[in-house]
Amino acid sequence: AELHECSVEEVIERHCRDSYRVYALGFAPGFAYMGEVAEDLQAPRLDSPRTRIPAGSVAIAERQTAIYPLASPGGWNIIGRTTFPLYEPQKGILNQLNSGDTVRFKAISKDEFIAAGGSVEAFE
Repeated sequence: AELHECSVEEVIERHCRDSYRVYALGFAPGFAYMGEVAEDLQAPRLDSPRTRIPAGSVAIAERQTAIYPLASPGGWNIIGRTTFPLYEPQKGILNQLNSGDTVRFKAISKDEFIAAGGSVEAFE
């Protein structure tokens, strides 16, 4: 929001207005590189990656968006979270998204997120 001189709500609206194609999988099990992010949302990778991003974090880097499938280090700009499980091997979920899939994000409130099983775990 700061980078594009807009409100957090505008970032959410902009990210949710488009559908994203899954281009490739990699970095971590279930990590889907999606794009393309509209120019008014693009953001450079962080100069210094965070040591731990919580699973389910929705992020933007350059012209791509992604969801961190498990807690890991990361240098993307976090714009939200989802409860959509991308990688839960103990439940037999190894990869929810595949190359060529289309993803559309939907905004929900914090209360809806928590009610759906979302965690408010902090970043490191």
